[in-house]
Amino acid sequence: MVGVKAGPGRLALHVAVLIDGTGAPPLPDALITIEDGMIRSAGPAPSKAPGPRAGPGPELVTFHTGVAVPGFVDAHVHFTLFADGRSYEAMAAEPDAMMAIAAARNALTHLRAGVTTARDNGSRNRLGFALKQAIDRGLVAGPRLLVSGRPVTPPSGHFHWCNGTADGPDEIRQAVKSLAVDGADHIKIMASGGGTRGTDPARATYTVPELTCAAEAAHQLGLPTTAHCRASESMRRAIEAGLDCMEHGEFITPDGTRPFEPGLAARLVDSGMYLSPTLQANGWDTILRLRAVREARDLAPAEQRVLAAAEQDTQTSLDQVGRLAEMGLGPRIIAGTDAGCFDFSFGHIDYCLELMVAAGMSPMQALVASTSVAATACGIGDQVGTIQAGKRADIVILAASPLEDIRAVSRVLAVYKDGELVR
Repeated sequence: MVGVKAGPGRLALHVAVLIDGTGAPPLPDALITIEDGMIRSAGPAPSKAPGPRAGPGPELVTFHTGVAVPGFVDAHVHFTLFADGRSYEAMAAEPDAMMAIAAARNALTHLRAGVTTARDNGSRNRLGFALKQAIDRGLVAGPRLLVSGRPVTPPSGHFHWCNGTADGPDEIRQAVKSLAVDGADHIKIMASGGGTRGTDPARATYTVPELTCAAEAAHQLGLPTTAHCRASESMRRAIEAGLDCMEHGEFITPDGTRPFEPGLAARLVDSGMYLSPTLQANGWDTILRLRAVREARDLAPAEQRVLAAAEQDTQTSLDQVGRLAEMGLGPRIIAGTDAGCFDFSFGHIDYCLELMVAAGMSPMQALVASTSVAATACGIGDQVGTIQAGKRADIVILAASPLEDIRAVSRVLAVYKDGELVR
């Protein structure tokens, strides 16, 4: 990297390759100009130095081998959780103050890995809103946040400890209104059980009328919706209710198995919903950890069982997402890490892209899914997600092209958010 200082508020990035996030072919030898945090231009670098101009020019930073991509958009994260392998119940036993401190650390970790925008899909009380305000005020560093606040969930339902429980249409409608008053950017509703003790991911929770009520109440307030759906029945109900996005989408049946259902998949493809499959949430961090242990020593029987189960679960998800993409859902599959839950680590949007490619998506499709498509699904595609004139200057510089090897996403040279260097 070579830098030349100049006037404040103006920046020019000269890179070896520009991948703008629209799906267009990569552009070699490109120049991105930034002014007051916005992208002013992005295109071929001039073949010769520009002529004299009035006033100081922009600060020029040259990445001789750098590849510029848009700042990544993580559509599913839980910043106030700890990602330390504990159960939800153990994490929920922590006071709000400790969760707030963890959230600040986690937000910085994610930002430094290139995630410049993130959708927080569930936090206790008003913690998510406080984190967003702290980032917006410059008190802590983190991605631009879209916050759901307390997930709408049945009494004793998944994430009930966030204190967003609602039973029946009237309570659901009031919960949505309360979240809107608090400043929610979207509404998260738990359409099935999950990892919270006493809930069952194989069972749907809310009825179609209840989910429809949530969707209508949110849409009347101008808020998009997303539904936690692990059970097949919850997927069916969320589609029928007209929700905007689906989290996980695991096709779990009441007996706990996960058979792919072509008819249900076709309905999802035809519905217009986005899918955030959170592929690394099937135990990818555990897989990587135990595979590393296996390189050093033999795994204990219990470790072998854990590894085998996580590998099987992950492969099932990869197969299902691959089939959904082949059926036509590919342009509406978006990146989401689910970081914070169990041992799902922050700072690893790269895992998400690697697994999308393992599912059969091309590197370009995975990159677009984690930038422009995710931004559109989150309702801010007019602001971020591509490197184009008029967008916010959220830019990640990689050491190599992810189109040649998707693992290059983990080789971050620099991160810019609103034109400011954060790494």
